[in-house]
Amino acid sequence: MRRVILAALPCVAGSVYFFGWRSAVVILVACVVGFLAECFFTRRRREPVSEAVLVTAILFGLIMPPTVPWHVVVIGMLFAVVFTKEFFGGFGHNIFNPALAGRCFVYICFPIALTASWAPPAEGPYGALLRWGTYSESAPAGAPDAITSATPMARMKAAALAARNAGASDEAKAEPERPRAADLFFGRVSGTAGVTSAGLILIGGLYLFITKTASRTIILSVILAYAALTQALHMLGVRPAPDALRAVLGGGFLFGAFFMATDPVSAAKTRTGRIIYGILIAVCTVVIRNFSIFNGGLMFSILLGNMSAPIIDYAVTRRRTAGKAGTNEA
Repeated sequence: MRRVILAALPCVAGSVYFFGWRSAVVILVACVVGFLAECFFTRRRREPVSEAVLVTAILFGLIMPPTVPWHVVVIGMLFAVVFTKEFFGGFGHNIFNPALAGRCFVYICFPIALTASWAPPAEGPYGALLRWGTYSESAPAGAPDAITSATPMARMKAAALAARNAGASDEAKAEPERPRAADLFFGRVSGTAGVTSAGLILIGGLYLFITKTASRTIILSVILAYAALTQALHMLGVRPAPDALRAVLGGGFLFGAFFMATDPVSAAKTRTGRIIYGILIAVCTVVIRNFSIFNGGLMFSILLGNMSAPIIDYAVTRRRTAGKAGTNEA
């Protein structure tokens, strides 16, 4: 748990640099709410509060929009801890990733707050280090967290769909409005507070990968399968599928692959099961991102993967046992 917290620190710093100190306070509020909620249950069981709740709170805060209302943060963390974790028996018994389940709940309950409140990233060498939050240029002075344009992934998808629906030429369809790969890597784009910079995610993600804190099998399965499928669709001219580079760098995909899909409790446990689990998440993400109204899709895909992980492990183990039995009989 401490390694995951350490790995998330670059993203926390990035959220403050790009969107102001409000992002850090969102994480702090999530930590306090999560700690108190878990403490209520663990005291009754005479157990200490685990550091896992801080991991859940930090990850939850990082995948919130910079302008998220405070009541959404509180409700989301309560759902993540109480209904996703404690109702199943506490630490080590949750079926779904708590941070993603909490975000999914508020995503459905408060869709405008979770899909329309995208603040612009701060400009300049010092970013938003001396500011509470970022604002749009058209907002009046002192206006709190003004709502601005959509995320790069949303703009790219909208442009591609508009070109296709308008009957544009093949040339126009092949070159929709696309965010620059450099912007996606360095993070000066709109999006959720802590996952706009693929570079910062990779700093923490590679630390998890090298130290084997996160499953290398799951990480590689998710990233390679998603990149291959997306690039194949792009080369076949299926729109709005972007090229693999922008698809992997954008939309917080790497954050989900390194930090969310690898949750040791809710992910698959067997080696073969982890490969299947990772490919399942990649396939679902490709389908949801490109053929649904949702611009993201990774959140739903990982939760579907969590739901499928037990049956995947069961099928793999049963097949392995049957194979050994057949060999012994022979």
